[in-house]
Amino acid sequence: MAQALATFGVRACEKLRREGLVAGALGIFALSDRFRAELPQHSPSRTINMPAATDDSRLILSVVTQLLRGMLKPGIGYKKAGVMLMDLSRPEQRQGDLFTPAVAGNPKLMAALDGINRKFGRGAAGLAATGWESRPAWGMRQNLLSPHYTTRARDLPLLKC
Repeated sequence: MAQALATFGVRACEKLRREGLVAGALGIFALSDRFRAELPQHSPSRTINMPAATDDSRLILSVVTQLLRGMLKPGIGYKKAGVMLMDLSRPEQRQGDLFTPAVAGNPKLMAALDGINRKFGRGAAGLAATGWESRPAWGMRQNLLSPHYTTRARDLPLLKC
């Protein structure tokens, strides 16, 4: 679960940087399978306002790991988890205070990381906590998808006479 949340946080930061935004608050959640009432249920969530807004994957990842400590119960089969970035704004529109800067992080390092991933493909470079697996065990199972007849030409049925 920690690896999945780390990956979600890093991906969310990539999207923030692509849009030129920073996040001032962060939340995480995990849900057990509510459709299986016979299993133990637990659906924790935590949210925190960050001292300075950021789009730095390292800072977001450290906050995610701090929030995750003690949140999950052993023996619970969690089905869904997520990271929410909130209080989004442009960095130049943030107002700092006397003691902390308005925006935290290392923009040059994140630009280099994004450049490597753009050039060599997503996941070519990243943070170790995400695991760097192309098909992680916690990933989506999409073996029962319906054909996309209306959106993909290759899914159209072929009729031969």
